[in-house]
Amino acid sequence: MSETENKPLLDVENLTVRFEVSRGGSWGKRSYLYAVDDVSFTVKRGETLAVVGESGSGKTTTALAVARLVPAYEGAVKVGGTDILGLEGEALRKARQRVQFIFQDPYSSLNPRQRAEAIVREPLDSLSTKSEAEKQEIVDRLFAAVGLRKEQQRLFPHQFSGGQRQRIGIARALATQPELIICDEPVSALDVAVQAQILNLLRRLQAEFGLTYLFISHDLGVVQHMCDSIAVMYMGKVVEHADRLSLFNNPLHPYTAALLSAVPSVDRARREATRRILIPGDPPDPVNMPKGCRFASRCPVAEARCRESAPDLRDVGGGHRVACHLVDERAVSPLAALT
Repeated sequence: MSETENKPLLDVENLTVRFEVSRGGSWGKRSYLYAVDDVSFTVKRGETLAVVGESGSGKTTTALAVARLVPAYEGAVKVGGTDILGLEGEALRKARQRVQFIFQDPYSSLNPRQRAEAIVREPLDSLSTKSEAEKQEIVDRLFAAVGLRKEQQRLFPHQFSGGQRQRIGIARALATQPELIICDEPVSALDVAVQAQILNLLRRLQAEFGLTYLFISHDLGVVQHMCDSIAVMYMGKVVEHADRLSLFNNPLHPYTAALLSAVPSVDRARREATRRILIPGDPPDPVNMPKGCRFASRCPVAEARCRESAPDLRDVGGGHRVACHLVDERAVSPLAALT
């Protein structure tokens, strides 16, 4: 393996995204909601990192900030070693060719007034200098690659099924020959049978084109079959980050364990061995975060120190990182004492 192949394609360092929140009156003190708070992770070339968490965890905002679709407050997003957050003009235009986005909703992410052919060609019109003949050749090739027929290029989005519309979205994302594709819950709006087809398509295209995926999802069942590693987010923070097998076989953070306990399994032995973990209470106020662990008020094993100081995300061995005071170098889940 060459040095270039061994380096991460995507390197996110201390990424922070905040939004100003009105708390009544024009003279009041400014308040900020930190949707993404000091998040760092890397993704190697040709691999898939899944970012998971419940609604409001910050996973989609992270994806949007990486793609520069929302502004970052602090941090760096390096693609192939270049920090794209500092780019403008022509340099940014070239960077956008390397990073593309597949949106969650195939019904609202396509322009209803454009034919499918124009939708797929749109990134080429905006970001490339190719001739019309070259663009048409690329569109023809991409329609075939995602399983659509050439004659369907003249149809409008309403003439396609949900799965077919998402195939158009995937073809559009591939148009500029990107290295990194950000998939924001790409199958959550689809029927279960269609979900499997789209996931298999994404895996095939990854192998065929050497793609790197940042895969956003709330569904760990989907993630289990798509990713090489997983970052679990809670209230804007990464609370656990590990390779897929380590995280599924030995979840260390109580929040991760609770998420995994809700994943259905056809394995009877696994079902019987997995105790359902319920998360009581509500998340903290995102504008007024507690000084300790953000999960402490809902954690079944929280101690006084958990409420006093925020835990660092640290490596406990083998690249398995967790932000929990109760996990030591033995890498044993604090919930083990409850079983």
